[in-house]
Amino acid sequence: MFLFRTAIGATAFLCAATTVSAQVVGVATNPQGTLYYSAGSAVAGVLQQKGGMTARVQPMSGSSAYAPLLNRGEVEFGLMNAIDVGNAFEGILNFKGRKNPELRLVGVLFPITVGMAVPNDSPAKSIKDLKGYRVPSQFTSQSTIVFVQDALLATGGLSIADMKPFPVPDYSKGMLALGDGKVDAAMFGLGTGASQETHVALSSRGGLRYLSTSDAPDAVAAMRKVFSATYTKVFNPAPGYPGIVAPTRLMLYPAFIVTSSHVSPDVVYKATKAVYENKATLEAASAILKAFDPKDMAQANAVPYHPGAERFYKEVKEWPPKKP
Repeated sequence: MFLFRTAIGATAFLCAATTVSAQVVGVATNPQGTLYYSAGSAVAGVLQQKGGMTARVQPMSGSSAYAPLLNRGEVEFGLMNAIDVGNAFEGILNFKGRKNPELRLVGVLFPITVGMAVPNDSPAKSIKDLKGYRVPSQFTSQSTIVFVQDALLATGGLSIADMKPFPVPDYSKGMLALGDGKVDAAMFGLGTGASQETHVALSSRGGLRYLSTSDAPDAVAAMRKVFSATYTKVFNPAPGYPGIVAPTRLMLYPAFIVTSSHVSPDVVYKATKAVYENKATLEAASAILKAFDPKDMAQANAVPYHPGAERFYKEVKEWPPKKP
């Protein structure tokens, strides 16, 4: 009995020691129910299951709330899109006067895919045909979306000044406004719930139809002048892509896992390795991560990579970062 109790005590001690020594990290995301929360929860799960960390999702109102916490090292990781992390790092545009110079990149988690769409019976065949159309504008609670939509419009030689603006708080409301007949065209995220809902709402008009984004050199240059991290890709019709009625070129931009210079290189190395090596686990936890490609994690950006991430990418021959 003494030996049995001693064994139990030793096991309990070892478990306690493991728990105490495990790195506890936070993963900041947008609120529950959002794309970032779903993806961030998947990342936290992988860090815990595969990275030897105790990881907790920390939902907040948005990146403007958690960028300063990341910058100060008060939360270890967070999700930010390419334009937000760049603006936050430099303290410009939607982060004007709020510079966050300690932000560092871990890697791209997934690409966000967007395009301008219209009812299928609309006469518009390209983005340049949208001149004078009613479109969502302002995006008062999602300021980044202004730049994203501006970049899309720029591929057709347009700006919001060429349109009839319809103010909305965020781009989900902008998508739904098309289904309600309040706008003539809107920016949609491919495969989003709002796109599916709007596709059904427009069934009497043939559903939704995305307009192809031009890949002409001048169009790409105009797009990247507004938002430098963007690129384009052709999508074919598929069950999960309402509005893709023929091969259609859409705009993509990366969503990054972000950390700060305050987080140790070893922690970031382990986190990068855990994410890179566990695509199957990630995509099983969040549908959006079916688009995750480990080979695309090291993608060039004005914000520097964390030394821990750089060390891992060099080991797996994924350094230097690729241009989008």
